Amino acid sequence: MLTSLLHEIRIWLTLWRHRLVTYWLVSAQDDLPFLAMIGLPILGVAGIVCFAYLHKTPLEPARIEATQRELKRAQRRESDLQCLAENIYFEARGEPLKGQYAVAEVTLNRTRTEHFPHTICSVVHEMRWDPSRRRMVADFSWTELGALSPDNGPAWKRAMEVANAAYDDLHDPIVPGALFYHSTSVRPGWARTRTAIATIGNHIFYR
Repeated sequence: MLTSLLHEIRIWLTLWRHRLVTYWLVSAQDDLPFLAMIGLPILGVAGIVCFAYLHKTPLEPARIEATQRELKRAQRRESDLQCLAENIYFEARGEPLKGQYAVAEVTLNRTRTEHFPHTICSVVHEMRWDPSRRRMVADFSWTELGALSPDNGPAWKRAMEVANAAYDDLHDPIVPGALFYHSTSVRPGWARTRTAIATIGNHIFYR
């Protein structure tokens, strides 16, 4: 079990080393503290296990399992934040800050309700059958455009900051209970069956 865990950690350390090198080369160096904040939980867990391994300190099965759970939580957090920030960026990067938080809230609210997936990435990339168009459509239209990469500029940094604050419940709710929204330029049929609770920027939010 320990050998398997160490192998997994080595893979993640190699992956993070490559990410840091790439990030250093293609982006501003003053962003590294933020990137380090995301990677520290994984590196911390790796350090504990490697220290025990190098110094022949025995790890009890319960402690190994706890370390594996911590590593999985760190991986899950990284994945969640990436998907959440991408949804904020592609759905609302031109919106006021309140609008970006509202989009983050809708995304997170969906993970806690019965009729939506229960992980952030599954919510963001969910597809539904549209009878009128006779094809699968995405709840968030940008995901239908294939693999998109955010520009590594101020808008992406702000989306990541919003994602972190919303994910960790560090911001008061702006659209509590909201599960849907649409642009003010359209009027979808489903809006008639929902309760509008706020208009922020170019979006109307509904329960």
